[in-house]
Amino acid sequence: MEDRVVIETQLEFYRNGRAGCLFAAHAAKSPEDYGWRFSVCDINAEYIEILIQSAITDASVSTQSIIFPRVISRDDLLELLSILATVPSVILEQQELFEDAICLGYRIKVDDLVSWATGFGGFGFLPKTRQAVFTEIVFRSKPRPQYEWVMKEASEGVIHLADMDMRGMSENQLKALWYGSFDNTERSIGHKPDMRSAAKTTFAVPVELWNKRVG
Repeated sequence: MEDRVVIETQLEFYRNGRAGCLFAAHAAKSPEDYGWRFSVCDINAEYIEILIQSAITDASVSTQSIIFPRVISRDDLLELLSILATVPSVILEQQELFEDAICLGYRIKVDDLVSWATGFGGFGFLPKTRQAVFTEIVFRSKPRPQYEWVMKEASEGVIHLADMDMRGMSENQLKALWYGSFDNTERSIGHKPDMRSAAKTTFAVPVELWNKRVG
């Protein structure tokens, strides 16, 4: 499958609001306007690192999506999780047990900051808002913009996808998308957001699957 087809297919997931976040749905209509770059990648630590460093140094890129179209099976996902742990700019900061899942938090080192990576994929054990056609990780590659006001204060030294600069939007538009995102997410997953769907969790994988990897 051609890269452009993979990227366009994944963009439709966001545009249709299936990720829960209405900011992402809006930005996905014209990702280049928001510095959101989509790249297609094999499970290769060296190439993943190249894409990360390029996203950090390229002034036109503020958000980087890395899509892995060959990650289809559970074993493929385990391989990706293993490879990510070997990428120089990636840290596995969180391994938290929640019910029957291990909630993994991968972070990208962006200079002296850490960027929370969000994961997606075609796996039924993921929350509905993370069930995209293709496996993907996405992270913000630039420091938080200097907003005149913020919806929610960020943790010190942390950047995440909510820091995307929604250029040209009024305060009322921003608030509508912000609160609408909470409603859309809850409607999609059928309950209040929990650790599985939290921004700090990259992938929530079944305990038995994770044990297979580390065992």
